[in-house]
Amino acid sequence: MYKTISWIVGCARRQFGVSLKRLAVLCCLTIVLTGCNMFAQTEPDPEFTISSTSVGMGGNEYETVQYVRYSMIFTYNDSLKVVKDTVEPLLAGWLEERMLDHEIEMAEEIGDGQFKLEGKVTFDPEELTKVELANLEKQEETIQGVLFETTSGDSYQAVIIDSETKLKKIGE
Repeated sequence: MYKTISWIVGCARRQFGVSLKRLAVLCCLTIVLTGCNMFAQTEPDPEFTISSTSVGMGGNEYETVQYVRYSMIFTYNDSLKVVKDTVEPLLAGWLEERMLDHEIEMAEEIGDGQFKLEGKVTFDPEELTKVELANLEKQEETIQGVLFETTSGDSYQAVIIDSETKLKKIGE
């Protein structure tokens, strides 16, 4: 091995007039830059998809309160480690304004990178007819997406737009 290196250095000095110091510096830089390049790994882009949503509406027998039951399943990659206690649905404005109570009934990981969220929002339907309520649902999706935090402390909002999930980091 030593003979091979000596032969390469000798050829380089004869052919190109390169000094031994310059050749040594060039070799060291090449090794260092190659090593940095080999170990530099970029973190994958966050991927998040709301794959399934289900929404149902009902009320009590006196129709003094109404409720919306929801269920959604979403998937995410390893760069988004979701903290389950921070997951909550993104509600339509009309529903949020009239909300009396919100109960998350299930928020748990159901598989590797899959999460299920279920809950019930109770709201005041005062001054709304059934037709007006149906029109509100048509104008604006009742459950629009999900808000959550990751183990790294970042907050995200995932919104369903035209059957596609758009992920946005909050604060950017």
